[in-house]
Amino acid sequence: MRKLARGVVAVVLACTCATGAWAGRLDKAFAALGQFDYFKARELFLKETRKHPAAAWYGLSVITGRADNPFFQLDSSHAAIKRSMAAYSAADARERAQVAKLGVDSAALHAQFNQVGALAWKQVIATDRLEDYQRFIEAYAGSDLVGQAKDRRDELAFQQARQVNSSAAYRKFLENYPDAKEGYSARTRLQEAIFREAAPDGSIAQLEAFIREHPDNLYIREAQDMVLKLSTPHGTPEEYAAFIRRYPDNPNVPEAWRSMYDSYTRDLSVDNITRFLKEHPDYPYINELMNDYQVASLVLYPFRQGGHWGFIDNTGTERIKAEFDFAEPFIHGQAQVGRDGLSGSVNKLGKPVIPISYDDVQDYHEGMATVELKGRQGAVDRNGHLAVLLDFEEVGEFDHGLAAATKQERSGYIDEHGAVEIPFAYDGAMRFHNGLAVVVQADKSGVVDAKGEWVVPCQYDWVEGFMEMPFSRVRRAGRMGIINRFGDVLLDAKHDHVGPFRDGLALVIDKGKSGYVARNGQWAVPQRFEANALTIGMGDFHNGLARVLSGGKWGMLDTVGNWVIQPQYADIGVLESGLIPVKRKNKWGYIKRSFANVVDAKYDQAWELHEGYGRVEVGGLYGLVDSTGAEVIKPRYTALGDMVGGILVASAEQGTGAVDRTGKVLVPLLYDTVTPVDKAVVKVTKGNRFGYVRLADGKFLWKEEGFGEPSAN
Repeated sequence: MRKLARGVVAVVLACTCATGAWAGRLDKAFAALGQFDYFKARELFLKETRKHPAAAWYGLSVITGRADNPFFQLDSSHAAIKRSMAAYSAADARERAQVAKLGVDSAALHAQFNQVGALAWKQVIATDRLEDYQRFIEAYAGSDLVGQAKDRRDELAFQQARQVNSSAAYRKFLENYPDAKEGYSARTRLQEAIFREAAPDGSIAQLEAFIREHPDNLYIREAQDMVLKLSTPHGTPEEYAAFIRRYPDNPNVPEAWRSMYDSYTRDLSVDNITRFLKEHPDYPYINELMNDYQVASLVLYPFRQGGHWGFIDNTGTERIKAEFDFAEPFIHGQAQVGRDGLSGSVNKLGKPVIPISYDDVQDYHEGMATVELKGRQGAVDRNGHLAVLLDFEEVGEFDHGLAAATKQERSGYIDEHGAVEIPFAYDGAMRFHNGLAVVVQADKSGVVDAKGEWVVPCQYDWVEGFMEMPFSRVRRAGRMGIINRFGDVLLDAKHDHVGPFRDGLALVIDKGKSGYVARNGQWAVPQRFEANALTIGMGDFHNGLARVLSGGKWGMLDTVGNWVIQPQYADIGVLESGLIPVKRKNKWGYIKRSFANVVDAKYDQAWELHEGYGRVEVGGLYGLVDSTGAEVIKPRYTALGDMVGGILVASAEQGTGAVDRTGKVLVPLLYDTVTPVDKAVVKVTKGNRFGYVRLADGKFLWKEEGFGEPSAN
C-alpha cells in the first residue's frame, strides 16, 4: 500500500471514525484521499472550499503535494496549505472543532507545510540557483530550511560578485545581503576594488587622488608606501627631501628623513653631519644626530683584553674600557654588551642606552627591541626606555606598529606601548607582513588582518605568510598549494611541491614532473619536464630563466616556456652578469644567454658570478673569471670565497688571507680564518686569539695579547 504523510494518516483515521456522526462531502473527500482516489477527492474538496476552507484547502494541498498523481504541483500545494492556514486562523471555535474531528488542526497544517517545504527544498538544491533559493525564502518564511537557503543564496551571490570583482558588484552584494556571513570578506574586497579601480596604473597622481578621496580605506597604507617608493626610485637625498616637502602627512616621512640622513652619512663624519644639518635644519631627530655628531669620527671595533671586552677605534686606541663579558659590533650607534650574565647596550661614548639589566636583548626593528628578564619579555625604544612592560612570555618583532606577543600561553598582538590590539585568542601568532599575519589554533594555521578579522580560517598545517604580497604558499596533509590575500585558493593544496613566485611564475612538482603556474593559478608552462631531488632547490625562475630537466639533461626556459638553452648539459647554474655556468660531461665552462660559448668546459666546477666575477676550480685549486670569461686569477688557491665588496677570502697551504679581484694579496695568507668587517678592515684568527688587519697595507690595526703564540692546550 502506498504511504501517506503522517498528518494525512491522522486525518484519514479521524475521518473514518467520524463518518457516522458527520456524513457529508468533506468526509467522503478524506475517505477518497485515504483510498488514493485523487480525482474524486479533489472534486469533493473543491466543492467544500467555501463552506470548510481550512479542511478543504488542506486536502487539496495534500493531493497536489504528492508525486503519485497527475495533479502534483508543489507551487499549487504550497498555495493551498497557505490558504488553509489562513482560513484556520480566521475560523471560529465551532468550525475548528468540526474539522478537528477529521484530524485537521494546527499541528496537521504545520506538518503539511513542512512536508511541502521539504519537497520544494529538494528541487531547489537540485537546481542550485540563486533565484530559486530567493523564491524559497520568500515562499517558506516559516520553514526551518530558510536559514540554509539564505546561506546558500548569499554564497552564490558572493560568487557572482567575485566573478565581476568590481567595487559596484561588492556594493550591490552588501546592499542586497547585509547580514550575509560573507559580509566581512565582501567589505574587504570592496576596499581592494576601490583601491584597484582608483589607481589602475599605480601612478603617483592616481595614488594621491585615492589617498585624498578614501582616507579610511584599508589600503591607504599600501598606497602611501607606494608613493614613497615611486617618489624615491634612486634613493637620493634630493628625492627624499622632495617627498617630505610634498607629503608631510605620509606616515613614511620618518623613514624618509632617516634614509636621507643615512645617505648623507654613509661615511659618518663631522663634515657630513654638519652639511646635512645646514641643508636640512628642520631634521626632527636632532638628539640622535647630536649623538652621532659626538662620535662621528669614531669607528669602533670590539676587542678583548684579559678576558673582558671593550672597543677600540680605527687606530687601535681603546675608546671604551674592556669591562664587559661580551661585546657585539655597533649597529646604528649602539652595541650590545653584557656584564654579570646580563645584557644591555652602549653608545659610542660607552654610556648605557639599554640598561645592562636584562637576560637577553634582541636587535631593533622599527625602533623597538625585545628584552627579557626572568622569563618575561617586553620591548624598549631606541632611547632604552621600557615602552612595553615585562608582562609577556614572548614579544616578537614589530611590523607597522604591531608585534606578536604571548601571555598565559595564549597569543595575540600588541602595539608599541604594550596595549592589546588583537586579543590573545590563539595558540601561536607570527609576525605581520604586509598587513597580514599567520596564527595557529589547535595545530592548524590561518591568517588574520591587522584588525584581527579572519582572512583564512585555521585549516592548514602550514601557511607561509604574505612576505611577498599578494600570495602565500600553504600545506595540508603534506600537500602544497597557493592562496591569495583574501584566502582564495589559487592552486589547490594537492601538489608534491610548490615554489615561491619568481618572475611571476611558481614551480610545481608532482610525481617526478615539473611545470609552472602563473599568478592566476593557471598553468603557464605545463608539467612536461622531469624533476629530481635538485629541482626543488634550483628549479625556480631567476633573472627570467628557469633550469629544467628533460631527457636527463639540463636546459633553460624563459617565462613563456620557450627553450633559451636547449637541454643538453649534465648540470647548469644560474644567469648572473650575463654568464651561465654549464657542465658538459665532467667539465664546466660558461655560456651566454644567446647560447654563445664564452669559456670552454675545462673546469671541475664553476659557480655563478658575484659582483661580475665567478669562482672556478680545477684539480682542487680555485681561481676567478670575469664577466667576459677571462681568467683574472688562475686556479692556485685551496679555497676561495665569493666576491664581497671587491674582496675575496683565499686560502693556501700556509693559511688564509684576502685578495682583490686581480689576485693581489691584501692580507697575507697566514691565518686560520679571515672575516671582512667593513671596507677597511678584516678580522683574523689564529688559534683562540683574534686581531684586526687593515686592507690598505695588510698590517695589524690591533691584535690580542698572545696572538699567534702556541696554545697552552
